[in-house]
Amino acid sequence: MGSIGYFIDFWWVKLMSDDYNKPKNVSELGVTFEERLAQLGKLSKHSRGDGKNARTPISNQQNRGFGSADASDTSVIANPKSRAALDEYKQRGQSKQILKVWFMLMQAFGSKLKHFFGDEPDVHFMKFAVSLTADSYKRLEANLLERLDEDREWPPSLIRLRQLAESPTKEMMYRARQKLFHYPVPMNELDRVEQFIKKYKMREVKNFSERNFELEFNRKFTQWFREVILEDMDVQFDEIRKEMNHRLECDHFTENDKHIDDVISEGNAFNNPFGERIQKMLQEKHAMPEALSDQEASAIERRCKSKGNDKSLGDA
Repeated sequence: MGSIGYFIDFWWVKLMSDDYNKPKNVSELGVTFEERLAQLGKLSKHSRGDGKNARTPISNQQNRGFGSADASDTSVIANPKSRAALDEYKQRGQSKQILKVWFMLMQAFGSKLKHFFGDEPDVHFMKFAVSLTADSYKRLEANLLERLDEDREWPPSLIRLRQLAESPTKEMMYRARQKLFHYPVPMNELDRVEQFIKKYKMREVKNFSERNFELEFNRKFTQWFREVILEDMDVQFDEIRKEMNHRLECDHFTENDKHIDDVISEGNAFNNPFGERIQKMLQEKHAMPEALSDQEASAIERRCKSKGNDKSLGDA
């Protein structure tokens, strides 16, 4: 364990030096996962030298940790299940991605990493590492940097790492609030999530309390971000809206519509019980009232006077 600890300490110093350039993409790693580990193992041996303070080199395969010696042989991984998984990922060409994620976490957290994940990546960590896309890797890295800025170094656990890879950063939330509310910009200058909010979620945003607006917006933004990025919800909403507009704009002429038009054109629209009732109602509505005779008008006038006299007597 002493040799393994020395190798990790050396590797950590190497990562934190000014000469270390973190790879931006998996393709920039010109060597395989195992070859890179072999290089680090050789550098570690060379740096120890033969001085009086030099430590005893690793002498046998059983004492070697992950990446501390000739890593072209996957037997350097102690766990048989992890070793088999690494062989499979090597055949798929995904071992470099595992290396990149492991190195990034080691750079951020150093020896704390092994307390949670061990001295070597296990099957679960490898599965997580190869599941990352270029964008999710950048989000994971940015979220971890924000956590370090806030003195929240550890956890995350592996579950939390997955969440961070699928979550927006606080900087993204801040930019969204600026572009949507404080300093609005045209639609073509918004990203996918911001466009989704502006087109479909503004009514919900208006219901946020003014006092806790930032907190509520950030919580919902995380949800909307995952719906758009992981589920393409914006594409689905756009398709539904397009289909509805198409249905409203297009006249879908059915067989029933054709039959109704034929009946009307033949003059048979009212040749049924309901049609006859409608026709009668229309005739009665438009019928002119008959003129009153002089006798009927006098009778109505007398009744009105009689009612007026009765009302005056009642008031008295």
